[in-house]
Parts: sequence; C-alpha cells; structure tokens
Amino acid sequence: MRSFLLFSLLLLPLFAKPIVAISILPQKYILDKITQDSFEVVVLLPPKVSPATFSPKPSTVLKLKKASLYLTIGLPFEKALLEKIETKKVDMGKYLKRFSHFEHLDPHIWLSPPHLLLLARVTLEEAIKLQPSKKGEFLRNYLDFVKEITALDTSFFNQLPSNTTFISYHPSFGYFAKVYNLKQLAIEKEGKEPKPQQLLQLLKTAREEKVKVVVVEPQFPKRKAKFLAQKINAKIVVIDPLAYDIPSSLKKLTDALSDLD
Repeated sequence: MRSFLLFSLLLLPLFAKPIVAISILPQKYILDKITQDSFEVVVLLPPKVSPATFSPKPSTVLKLKKASLYLTIGLPFEKALLEKIETKKVDMGKYLKRFSHFEHLDPHIWLSPPHLLLLARVTLEEAIKLQPSKKGEFLRNYLDFVKEITALDTSFFNQLPSNTTFISYHPSFGYFAKVYNLKQLAIEKEGKEPKPQQLLQLLKTAREEKVKVVVVEPQFPKRKAKFLAQKINAKIVVIDPLAYDIPSSLKKLTDALSDLD
C-alpha cells in the first residue's frame, strides 16, 4: 500500500495541468473558450478591485513563479510583476494596435469584438505550444469562438447608431467607440476625480452632444455620474468591464445605446 501511494505521488506531476496565469477575468473567458479545462488558470486581479489601485502581494508573485506562462494584457500593475519573475511572458495583445488616452496607452483592448479575435489568436498559439497534443481540439474551439465573435460584431455594427456620444466614468470603452464610430466622454481625468470646472465643462459638452447614456462601473464611485445623468436626463447603465462574460457586457452597452427614443 505504501509503495502504491509513493508511486501515485510520483505520477502526479506527469498528469498535472500546466498552470497559466492571467491578469483579469475577461482573459479567462477567452482562454476557457479555446482550451476549456486543459489548464489550471490563475487570475491575479481579485473581484471588485480596480486594476489602477491593485498592488500585487508576495502570494501573487509566488503564484506567477509556479506558472508555465503569464499572458499579460497591458495593465499598469503588470509592470511590477514582470520585473520579479522569470516565468515566460507573452503579451496577449501583441497583434493589435493600442490607442493612446490622456498620453497613456489604453489597456482595455478586450472590450471590442474585432480586438477579441486578435487576443484569441495569441491565446491559441500559446495553448498549442503548451499542449501540442491538443492542437486539433484547440483549433476547433478557436474556430467556434471566431464565428461567435464575428456574429456579435456584425450584430453590433447593424444595431449601433453612428456618431452617438455616451459618458463613462472611467474611459474603458475607447476601443468599442472607435470600432463602431461612437464617442466616449470620460468623467475621470487621468485617474483623478474631475474638478468642479471640468465637471461643468463636461456637462456643457454632454448637452451639446445630446448624451442619453451614462455608464458606471462597480470599481469606481458613482456620485459624479449620477449628478451628470440627472442634469441631462440620461439613463445610467451599470457595466463591469472586468466581468468574465465579455459578450454580455458589450451587448448590454449596445442595447443601451440603441434604445435612445
């Protein structure tokens, strides 16, 4: 019995799933769609925590050191982690062009269907490198994902009215706005609450642009957003850009911007 247990323990590493570390839940959505349960996935950012204020703990660094791969996405907190680990690191957004916002690159590349396809392409490549024997399975799952996201993109393109302006507390939906010819106005300026004068200017612009939708996120304060919404008679929509189910979040925003009568 003792020898059998010892033998079993020796075999465990042979059957253990490779560990893949990612920064946020939306990355897990993509990884799950393509690889299903082929990997042990470690998500670094805890729920309801803003990436802007997240500071990695030693336990987070320890998790990363055990991973076979860390798929980064360009969030600020990743920089500190990358300097502390030797784990293989791959930028999930290496095939797409990032846009600047307030002189910084906007990291929210997962919040647009066309960009999701490029993130999935990198995920597929790295998954096959870790588990070559599952190449066929991963490719089939990837093609299903491409069909799903392409259909979503077509639906949004047909549904969304061009040149529509909306307000978001945090500028999370810049890529979404660019892809569908929309305009996003942000309440927050470079990670800071707006000053009274800035808020009044935003209110003036919102009235001129006939804004009817104000997006608030669970990770950020809502008082200024509610104030603006009341002043311009706009509806408030709560959308979590860090939620696991990316299509559902984007569909919620699309429905809100399409129903403006």
